[in-house]
Order: sequence, then C-alpha cells, then structure tokens
Amino acid sequence: MTDLVNSVEQLIAPIKGVKTVVVAYSGGVDSHVLLHSCAKLSDRFKSIQFKAIYIDHGLHKDSKQWSSHCQQISTDLSIEFTSIKVDASDISGEGPEQAARHARYEALQTVIDDASLLMTAQHQDDQAETLMLQLLRGSGIKGLAAMPLLARFGAGQIARPFLDHSKQSILDYAKKNHLDWIEDPSNLDTSLNRNYLRQQVIPLIKQRWPAFAKTTSRTALHCAEADSVLADCLSVYGAELSAETFDCCSIKALSGPAQRLVLREWLALNELKLPSQKVLGQIQAMLSSPSTKAACVTWGEHQIRCFADTLYVCQQSQDLTRFAPINWQGGRVNLVGNLGSLQITKALTAGISQAKWDAAANISVRSRVDGERIKLANRKGSKKIKQLYQEAKVLPWLRDIVPLIYIDDKLAAVADLWLAEEFTAEPSEMAYQIDWVHPDLRIL
Repeated sequence: MTDLVNSVEQLIAPIKGVKTVVVAYSGGVDSHVLLHSCAKLSDRFKSIQFKAIYIDHGLHKDSKQWSSHCQQISTDLSIEFTSIKVDASDISGEGPEQAARHARYEALQTVIDDASLLMTAQHQDDQAETLMLQLLRGSGIKGLAAMPLLARFGAGQIARPFLDHSKQSILDYAKKNHLDWIEDPSNLDTSLNRNYLRQQVIPLIKQRWPAFAKTTSRTALHCAEADSVLADCLSVYGAELSAETFDCCSIKALSGPAQRLVLREWLALNELKLPSQKVLGQIQAMLSSPSTKAACVTWGEHQIRCFADTLYVCQQSQDLTRFAPINWQGGRVNLVGNLGSLQITKALTAGISQAKWDAAANISVRSRVDGERIKLANRKGSKKIKQLYQEAKVLPWLRDIVPLIYIDDKLAAVADLWLAEEFTAEPSEMAYQIDWVHPDLRIL
C-alpha cells in the first residue's frame, strides 16, 4: 500500500465505535484519491461501511453532471453514493467562499451520527493556505492551528488523513492509478481569497522557500499543541466550558488577556464563530456590568447575553416580541414562533381546578403588557409578575413572551410557573396540570 492509503488506515484503526466512514467527495483529484484509498481498505475494515457524499452547491452550470460523474465513480468502487443539494447563497455577507463552506458542512452534519467518521481530503498545501488566510485575518493561536487531523464534527468526528502529504503526492497517486477526476474552473478564479493565495502568492513564496507548505504545516501543529495546553489550563475556570452558560465570577479576578483566552475557549467549544477583537472586548466588558442588569452583544447570528453574573449563548431568533391573544380550545394550544405549546393533562395532585377550567366561557393565552398581578396560594397579598420574575431569576429577555393564561379574563396562571389562588384546585379536587413545552428556549 502507498503512504496515502496507509495514512487513511492508520487514522481509522484506533478510533473505536466507527460503523460508517463518510467521504466528502467533490469529484476533484484530492477527494477522488481519498475515495480510492478507502475502497482499497474495504476488506481491511469489513465492519465499516464506506459512503461517498457529493454536495451540490448549484454554483456551476455543470454541477449536476459532476454529481453524475461522482455517482459513477462511486459505483465503480462499490461505494454507496449520495448527492445533497444545498443553498450556498451569501446571506450573511461573509463572502462566497465562506457561504459555500458553511452550506457544505451544515449538509454533511446531517449525515453524521455518533458512530460516523467524516473524511475530507485537505492536504499539506491546503493547510498552508488556511494558515495564511488565518494570519491575514489577524487570528490568534486557535486560528493559526488551522485544520486538525481529527476533531469533533456534529454528533461524530471529522478526519483529514492527508494533512501530512503534499498536493504533488496526491497527483502522483492519481496518475499512477489512472484516476479520472473533475477540474473545477472556479479554482482558477483569483477573485476568491484562497485561489488568489494558491495561484499568485504561494508560488512566489515557494520560489524562495520551497519547503513553505511543509514548514507552515509544522507551525500549525505547534499552534494546535499550544492551544490544547491552553485549553487544559483554562478548564479550571469553568467546569463545563462547552455549556451554554458561563459563570462570570470564575474569571473576574484574572487579567484582561487571561479573561479573553477563557472567553474564546468557551465560545469555540460552543461551536460559535469567534468574534472580532472589538466584539470580544464588548463581551469582556459585560463581566463588570451590574449583576442585576441584562446586557447583550450580537455578531452574525449569535448573541451573548449577561444576567446575574452569568453569560448565556443565545440565537437572535430568541428576540421575540409580545404576541396577540390566542384562544385556547381543547387540551393543547400552539404558540407563535419558537415558543412551543401549552397543554393540560388530568392530575390528582396540585394543579388548576378542573371544574373552573371546564366551566369557563373563554380561555385565552396572552403575553405580558405590564403591571399584571397575581395572588398565589399561601402567600400574603398579590404580587406583580415582574417581582416574581425577579425572584425566580427568569431571564429578562424572555419575560415579555412567557405565556399568561386567562380564564374569563382573569389571570389564572403564568405558564407552568405559578397558579392564581382563585383557580388552584383543592386537595380533594380533580385538577389539570399545565405544561409549557418549549424545547428551544431556556427560561430560567
């Protein structure tokens, strides 16, 4: 076997629990060589199913023909083939390269589970280009680590077995095995940053430093090792750095640079696109904001909010507004947007009085206006909902959209959080339990 095939074998062999290896197959020479290498290993790994996935970005008029070509090659190699069409429109304004990359990887994540390994064919020259692009963006150690050999990807993992191999070695393999690959003309478009580096800048550098790809690949490895050590050191400041919340108090005593390192690690482990230095500074500034005041920093599709000395990862879709009243008929009512639904189930324990619910002429669900009050059982006087939210530390940016349930225009319940004394079932009375099902929202 060749060095390329050996690299694929040595990467797969130690990974436990892999049942499927998915090859990201574009039809180009790099991914064709990777697919061919995997086909040679099918007898070696009889318990593993090899699959080829072609992502059709629809950016070239011949993309359908390329899909057909990839299907035929996969069939010839006795490898299962799937083609997935994606929308690679640059909606976020990050540029066509990033838009296509995001669309591609989002599609690939849908076919990867915890028993899957995604394989891509990036090589040593690709690694050099990636490091250069990150350097030109002003990236830190994490960015300069470029592409790892093996990393988490969705529910599974992603592997790049050719990172230590040059483009020339891949071309040599392809020619020796008489492979038939696609040449994508967009690779010659120097208006794209990566292509400009590949076609114009790096060849010039190699005239002076022929080992450029090899040495920069080594630089990326050094940065990856340094980043790994930093991650281990920083983990003491957050027991669950990958959690969607972060305790600000754990790093308030650190220096500014140390705080930023921890914050970058937390954001990266939550798989967020790292913000600019300016935005990171805004997040850092929230560490010293009053603990009772909610603050928010937004970039791209992401938000970081701060409340009660805790940072929260949010999506902009959580910026929900008050909604119009909804009539509740039957046992379940669907709410607007991603607010989920409300439902009632019969209960023998505490809940809302079944008799009063069933006798009501009208039951409605409304959002908070302001100044609503509710009298809770076993508590003196009525309480403003605002005060209850503060006591329970309901997240401020979600308080206006917590559903309020009215029975004949009287406030009977605040979602499944509190019941009004007037509508609370007696100990011997049949009751309804209210459940607010909202899988995409964190309220407390």
